Amino acid sequence: MGKWQSVQKDDHLSLLRDVYEVLQLSGGNPFRLRAYEKALKVLGELPEAEFGKRLQAGTLQELDGIGKGIEGLLAEYGTTGKSLERDQLAAELPEGLREMAKIPGLGPKRARQVIEDLDVHTLIELEYACRENRLQKMKGFGEKLQKQVLEGIEFLKSQQNLKSWVDARPVFQAVQKLLQERLGKGLRVEPVGAFARRLETLEKLEILIVAEAKDQKTLQKKADALLKEWREDSKERFPIQLHWTSPQSFGGTSVKLASSEAHWKALKIKTAPDSESEVDFYRKLKLPWIPPESRETGEEVAMARTPQWDKLVGWNDVQGVFHTHTTRSDGKADLDSMVRRARDLGYRYIGISDHSQSAFYARGLKEDDLKSQEKEIRQVQERYPEIRVFWGVESDILQDGSLDYPDRVLKKFDFVIASIHSRFKMERQEMTDRILKAIRHPSTRFIGHLTGRLLLGRKAYDIDIPRLIQEAKDHDVAIEINSHPTRLDIDWRWGPEIREVQMLTSINPDAHSLEGLEDTVHGIGLARKALLPRDQIINTWKVEQVASWLSRKHP
Repeated sequence: MGKWQSVQKDDHLSLLRDVYEVLQLSGGNPFRLRAYEKALKVLGELPEAEFGKRLQAGTLQELDGIGKGIEGLLAEYGTTGKSLERDQLAAELPEGLREMAKIPGLGPKRARQVIEDLDVHTLIELEYACRENRLQKMKGFGEKLQKQVLEGIEFLKSQQNLKSWVDARPVFQAVQKLLQERLGKGLRVEPVGAFARRLETLEKLEILIVAEAKDQKTLQKKADALLKEWREDSKERFPIQLHWTSPQSFGGTSVKLASSEAHWKALKIKTAPDSESEVDFYRKLKLPWIPPESRETGEEVAMARTPQWDKLVGWNDVQGVFHTHTTRSDGKADLDSMVRRARDLGYRYIGISDHSQSAFYARGLKEDDLKSQEKEIRQVQERYPEIRVFWGVESDILQDGSLDYPDRVLKKFDFVIASIHSRFKMERQEMTDRILKAIRHPSTRFIGHLTGRLLLGRKAYDIDIPRLIQEAKDHDVAIEINSHPTRLDIDWRWGPEIREVQMLTSINPDAHSLEGLEDTVHGIGLARKALLPRDQIINTWKVEQVASWLSRKHP
């Protein structure tokens, strides 16, 4: 027997619980599961000192309920700090099963079904599938269970240390309202830090409170007490940091707290000049106001001194949207409702793009379905002449890079979005070649969610992004900025490359509901972080220019 690394009872009970959980998930023998249950009960009642002595002496089997296998498992762990059996059992479980089985209402059996049918392996992938209504359409599920799963995901996410920007927003709104209502009417409570810059994921929420210097000490005590009480009531664990400043110093303090280090360094100042507003702060530096979402790389400071700054895409520049889904595939709203909502939001055009036939999990359209959809598109267009309705499809990029549907079918659409929805783990060159082939297809107008990332849930594919950006430019294809808050893909950090080659893009909501049409705002924020000019973004163009671009086919 080797040297003992641990004889602590809690360590060994934790191992037994872990093995028990894995056995449950793998559908282990009921008799074996009961043996672990009994062993946990017996050892749990055993005094710590006696446990250690018996473990080292090899006499645990003398206790009722402890067999040779369990004692051997504990002895191995005590001497090596490892358990070969536990590791082998865990390795045999489908990826993501342990995490998903914890969701209320799902359990091991249903979690395994979801993994096998939808090929999802993380909470974020599962959340995305729910928001695309894929769970409710699975056998034995339904809308009620899907809602329950979503609520369970939200609870589990709340235990993590990171939040997406969209999940942090309601936390900020709640704290802002609390402080303004309880600390005094008219109190200024502003976002700063990464949240103000609309960074995709946050480690903490930073808030700036503006009050006269003489009042700050008293207000700070009240604010801390209010925040503590609110945390206890709401069970919110996300870190929140409060900052304080006076009205006279608000401008400089706000800019500094809502800027990256690179932005502040590019300003070339040691201390912030006193200023009551951010606009005044920048004016003193002989600069136009640089909004928080653009204060990232430092290059925005030099750009702000040139005419190029006036070309930065604005919050109200988007005139229409592409990449939207209806009830014909996995959307929640029918075509008429989606078009009407887009019109009411002030859009001049909308591109409908339900899933293609290979997307069975999303009820992708078979060829026979397309004729009736085309007819419906034309009928709805007649009812709403004030908004142009483009008929498209989100075609799966198949494993070899070819598109779903034969060419004779693809040519019928006004546009094609080519996207990957399966086989995510291909090697770098193979995946790059797969997407290159899709870009070169004569029918492709857009590449959807280029890297496949899901924030806090799935890493981006390992692909040659600069090459794909150049190829998209060469073939007059737009790589979309997918505005779905779970995706935000392509990453804004590729802004310099996109601008340099003047590649076209499109800010697409990837909407699966009426509310999803409003997700476009997240993509606009991303484009402003990337410092993209409006003329490189297709859906800032007028409808006639868009229609002309869509109709062009490269050789």
